[in-house]
Amino acid sequence: MAIFKGGKSKTAEDDAKPEPRVVQAKDVYMAGRFKIVTLDAIYGREVLGTFGLIVCRSYNFDNAFYGLIAQALEVNADAILGYRESVAFHPDGEKYHSCYGTAVRLKPIK
Repeated sequence: MAIFKGGKSKTAEDDAKPEPRVVQAKDVYMAGRFKIVTLDAIYGREVLGTFGLIVCRSYNFDNAFYGLIAQALEVNADAILGYRESVAFHPDGEKYHSCYGTAVRLKPIK
């Protein structure tokens, strides 16, 4: 199942204000309770289920990155594998960030 969502907004100014779910996702990530890796696996951890590709876009990198985590948390994932990011430059000079990866559920550590 692929999940395509985006934090696309109309202006860069609208992106400056993070949503409450993004603030909560940042707290979870900074506390070390959520893993993001660029690899297809986390050493020593088994993947129990895959929720699919998730994508978040924003003019603000923090909103794109933590918005991605918020989307993963909404589907009960506890890690993102194969994390990638890209930046598009608009003619008006603004940067548009895209963050994406595969949301997964990991087997609990015993």
